Amino acid sequence: MSTDMDADMDTSVNTAAYQRDRRSRRTVRLLKQSFRELVEEKGFEAVTVRDIAERADVNRGTFYAHFPDKYGLLDLVIREKLQALLGARLGPDAGWRRSDLRLAIAAALDHFADVYSGCRRRESLHPLFEQAVQQELAALFGRWLAAVPAPTEAWPVPAETVASAASWAIFGAANEWAREKQAVSAEDMTDRLLAVVLCGAAALTPGGLPD
Repeated sequence: MSTDMDADMDTSVNTAAYQRDRRSRRTVRLLKQSFRELVEEKGFEAVTVRDIAERADVNRGTFYAHFPDKYGLLDLVIREKLQALLGARLGPDAGWRRSDLRLAIAAALDHFADVYSGCRRRESLHPLFEQAVQQELAALFGRWLAAVPAPTEAWPVPAETVASAASWAIFGAANEWAREKQAVSAEDMTDRLLAVVLCGAAALTPGGLPD
């Protein structure tokens, strides 16, 4: 009988935890949606935590239970959007090869172009936006490089340095391209950036860079 009671208690605890997690996910979705709407309406700098909470129909305490401030929410929104773009372009077996690097560069350019699309009120988003893009690219390249079948001593420089350098190269050029209102097409810019990255990547990857 004790075993049955313990099982019932475990089930109740698991159910309650699931319901709390479900409510939490729903709250985060509402906060993100409200945040996006408000930024479109009045610009990031003018948006307050009170605005976001009221639009999402929650109190400020609930907001702070999920995010430290509006900058933390901004960071999540930016990263999730880039991750979605990368996920839509890259296959599940994507890795450190020319074809996937090209797709990642194209996704980054799309992301920059969207944010720098002439909406002046978004200018205050740029520093956090840029930081998030560079960090997400570095993390992606780091995962790819970690899967390269080569011992540590085979790398002329550490793989994490290669990932960081490649992400900064893409970030810097894409940032300038977007700020200059895309003077060349996204496709041409992708080809240019790929050529630059490949010059270093091919030389620094043990065994060369696959197609």
